[in-house]
This record gives sequence, structure tokens and C-alpha cells, in this order.
Amino acid sequence: MKTLAAITTFFLVIAVQLSGIPGLPEVERLYAQSIKEQTLDQNGSTIKVKVIGQADIVKVKPYIKAKKGEEEGRLYLDVVIRNTAAEPQAYSIFGQGRTDTGGWLGGMNKVPKKGKLDPGKEVMTKIKTRYEGKSVPKEIRVEVFNPQ
Repeated sequence: MKTLAAITTFFLVIAVQLSGIPGLPEVERLYAQSIKEQTLDQNGSTIKVKVIGQADIVKVKPYIKAKKGEEEGRLYLDVVIRNTAAEPQAYSIFGQGRTDTGGWLGGMNKVPKKGKLDPGKEVMTKIKTRYEGKSVPKEIRVEVFNPQ
């Protein structure tokens, strides 16, 4: 019976702390970061952009860069990002292209390479993906998030 009372008391204390009743100890609340999604159409490719946190994607330019004398090359993504937060931030940008067989091949960069991006500033990064082909894929995904 004492165990049941202890368990009940424990859960009541947690419930009261989470409810934020004045005069009782506060519990740090965790809030989900904002998620913005948008779809861009660029030269026959659909680019799905997902931003987790406080940033804007200004521009995404996909292209194939082949070695001299070769027809196939790697998919590169030039991504311009703007910090919309009130404080300096660093971001990880992940981009990938969909293969003909339905798989996804991608790559990732941290922006800026050193330090953090000041509020309101923009920076461009080149993401080299593992996607190889003669032309830019029909589907591309770009995700931006704060590095852990």
C-alpha cells in the first residue's frame, strides 16, 4: 500500500510541476522548433525545402558537374541561406537527389565553416552529393537544421 501511495504522490508532483501552478518549482519546458516547408520548381526539377529552426532559404541552384571528357557527373546544390534568428547561428544543410530506382543520394555541409552566421546575414554553400547522372534529377530535397 505504501508503494502505491508513493507512486501516486510522484505522479501528482510531476503533474503539478508541469501545470505551472504559481509558487511551485518550475520545470523547464521544451518547445518544438518551428518548421517551414516550401516547394520550388527549377528547370523541370521539384525541390522540396524543409527548414527546422530560424532561417530562410533564399535560393537553391542544382547542377551537374562532370569531370573533363565525361558525360556523367555529380549533383551539386548551391544553397543561399539567411539567418532570421535574433542571435548568431550555425546551420547544417543536407541536400539529396532521387535516383531512377527510387533511392536518395545526398551530401551535407555546415554553414558557416567556422563560427556562426550573424542575424540577417546570408551565406552561400556548395553541397556535393553522391548522386551521379547526366542531368539534374526530377526530385531534390534540401533540409536545414541547427547542428547538435
